Amino acid sequence: MNSNKNTSKRKTLTPRRDNKPLLNPKAKTKSYTLSTPNPIVTVEIPENTHNHISNTDLENEEKQCSTTNNNITNDKQDSSNQILELKEESQNSELSSFNTRYQLNSRNYIQELHKALIKECKYNLLDYTSLNAKLDFESLTTVTSRTLNAVKDQKIFSVLGYFPTISLELNNRGWVEKRDPYRPPTNYSHYLKSAPYMVNWIESPPLISSISENEAIVERLRSAQSWNILKDKKSDYIFVTRKRLINWSNLSELTSVSQMTRHVFCTKNGLAQCLESYKNAVTNLMFPRCHYIRSEADSDAFVEDYITTALISTLKIIVKAIENNKKIFTTNGNIPYTIIDFVKRCVSKFLNKQITGSTEIDMWMFNSQKEVWNEFMIHYTKLIIDNNAKFDHEYTYELELDVYAKCKYLLENVKNYCPQHYIDGITNTWIIKPSSNCSGHGIMLSRDLHTIKRKITESGVLRNNYILQKYIERPLLVYTCKIDLRQWFLVTNMSPVVVWMYKEGYVRFCANSFSMQNMHESIHLSNVRLQMKYRKIRNPQVPDECMWDYRELQDHLRKIGQEYVWDELIFPGMGESVYAVLKAATDTSYYREKSFQLFGADFLITENFIPYLIEINSIPGLNPSTSTIANLAPMLLSDIVKVTVDYEKNSNADTGLFIKVVPEKWKTPAVVRRLGSVAAAINIGNSYNSQAVTVDSGGNIFNSTVAAAVQPAPFTTRYHNQWMDSVNKKLAALQLRINARKTPDDSGFQCSKPHNT
Repeated sequence: MNSNKNTSKRKTLTPRRDNKPLLNPKAKTKSYTLSTPNPIVTVEIPENTHNHISNTDLENEEKQCSTTNNNITNDKQDSSNQILELKEESQNSELSSFNTRYQLNSRNYIQELHKALIKECKYNLLDYTSLNAKLDFESLTTVTSRTLNAVKDQKIFSVLGYFPTISLELNNRGWVEKRDPYRPPTNYSHYLKSAPYMVNWIESPPLISSISENEAIVERLRSAQSWNILKDKKSDYIFVTRKRLINWSNLSELTSVSQMTRHVFCTKNGLAQCLESYKNAVTNLMFPRCHYIRSEADSDAFVEDYITTALISTLKIIVKAIENNKKIFTTNGNIPYTIIDFVKRCVSKFLNKQITGSTEIDMWMFNSQKEVWNEFMIHYTKLIIDNNAKFDHEYTYELELDVYAKCKYLLENVKNYCPQHYIDGITNTWIIKPSSNCSGHGIMLSRDLHTIKRKITESGVLRNNYILQKYIERPLLVYTCKIDLRQWFLVTNMSPVVVWMYKEGYVRFCANSFSMQNMHESIHLSNVRLQMKYRKIRNPQVPDECMWDYRELQDHLRKIGQEYVWDELIFPGMGESVYAVLKAATDTSYYREKSFQLFGADFLITENFIPYLIEINSIPGLNPSTSTIANLAPMLLSDIVKVTVDYEKNSNADTGLFIKVVPEKWKTPAVVRRLGSVAAAINIGNSYNSQAVTVDSGGNIFNSTVAAAVQPAPFTTRYHNQWMDSVNKKLAALQLRINARKTPDDSGFQCSKPHNT
């Protein structure tokens, strides 16, 4: 790594002082090792740090980048079982250093980043030619020699957009940036005039430096000298997040580019179509079933799913009420008792169809039986919105017992063919997503079939720009509020699939307490830009930016007695879902060698700690819209360079917080044998998915979640009988470990009651 002449001008940033552990202190229980990068305690401005973008002389290699703030703000923000690759680095010292990384907070980050950006703006708008500034002979010779060596060593790079951390990291590795010094990477004149909060909209956080004006002028002179040599050369490495800036036809095949040429899984309809072929496959992916409405057949499939879900929900309502000693029968009831018989009859037909493989369809001829189904839906709606709804029948204990036994039996059997019954809840709520919008725009929730059908049709014609996805009604709540996770992952190959999961990310809060009776967006949609509107009226326990990093979520899980679920369910489960999607997309993606790309996957965690993939973004916004992202984004960008540059040359190189996801053979039988004795001791009840611990022939410990069938269609195959049994056994093992810790100490303190799994 080349030394930098401005090393003495580093600025030490405020370290984190909370002394909270980043990871589970019971590190010995982990089946994989989490490595962390060197502490980010200083920021250095080397040569060419601010050089990011090429001009029209580069049009044979890449398109000219438009850098106005408007363009930035309008951009879209966007099988295998697998285990996480073991890392052999020393963990203790790294964890200690990682905890001391600098922390911007919600009160100071805008001011700090704005000061840094304005300083950079002023330096880049200096007219150094009018100052008659020139490099001395020795400096000129040094810059020329360094640039020529970079050409020979194939270390020329371009950054299209505003990513100063990428330039810093590559410069520190002896690379030289190719960019016209007269064309800044962002509209500096605009930012000089804009309010401080506008710093939220730049593509990534600026570098906080203490470089002086004279040093800034010298850097620009060096950049100009390098540009004179490089302007007709092709770059060896291009970092860009907006694909439209690249002229693929004139790109050198040896150039490494941070964009894949074609991937379908980053649009809502593309992801749905991509996974449709996997609907009967054994895979680890957890994905709420969805319907991409393109034809009447698609619409009919959704209606079948919707009504079947309503039938099963009715069984749940009846069983739950009786189990809670709630009387639901009275001679003055507002719901006909015959509805119970109707539901039992329909569900029995459904089970018979699944068990026998019957092609009988009379039950599902909704169009020819509209009056029957409309009447059922009217009474079902009363059940879910009226807590005092009762069936019109004289109460007797024998009647209640008979109804309970039959409904419970049907419900237990239905679980074998409806693997997503757990997330369905009882209100039959669906989320309607425009296939082209992002950041929560245009999304609505509805449980009314007629409302949904009106939304997806226009003048009686189906509109093919909507996705209908089953809403997860039983999410993990933190301080009574719904959360979801933004998980970054880096794809460095698609043939074969090579994907790296990032061990840090952020947790997005909804501002107000969760309720399935209130459909307000502040309760159900966690998008950052949407929730910004509700920060001042949020639940007081929710963080002021409606956001945590992963460390804070892990701290919370420990506090509620669930210290194992992050390492054994949530994080490995997210990696496996991502891998399964990429495997599913190999036939529909065109991969160019020497390409890589950062993606952002959104996961919702169920109340029993299972991560469900919601969608994937091709441009995972790194703009510092919160202090959490402002802290994480520079570290993430730095680690991208470690993987795509350092690891590319040396497979033993440090990869920061990135872990490679590696496919493993199916090992469920071993898992079942290993956990069987533990599971016999505990009844877990309605569990859904899990991670199984397996050991290979070399004695290495691996993680592999029990597979789940991807199912855009309503229901899946009988494979889930085995799958759900294995899940229950795994969760039973986790429960036993937690219970073993619940012993009072000498002071009488007892661990908190674990979350109900």
